[in-house]
Amino acid sequence: MIRRNNESPVPLIWAHLRSPNARELLYSILFLLLVAGYLVRTHLLFVSRASSELQAELKKIKSLMIPSYMIELRKLLDGYPTSELNSFSG
Repeated sequence: MIRRNNESPVPLIWAHLRSPNARELLYSILFLLLVAGYLVRTHLLFVSRASSELQAELKKIKSLMIPSYMIELRKLLDGYPTSELNSFSG
């Protein structure tokens, strides 16, 4: 780009942006950004919904596991007299 003495490059850029091809390019970029934003939003909603469903399922599993764990722990503890357990606590 050859500039004359005091001519700034900004008017040349605006002159190029006024052309129909540059407008089409800008509109295409804007459209692609909107589509990309929509796809990201949709994906985030899907991941959020799947995550909340998974969390609910894990809560159900956890509520089922805790009683059986406590039953097994109680069986193990019942096998030892309480006086021996207290001797470990110092």
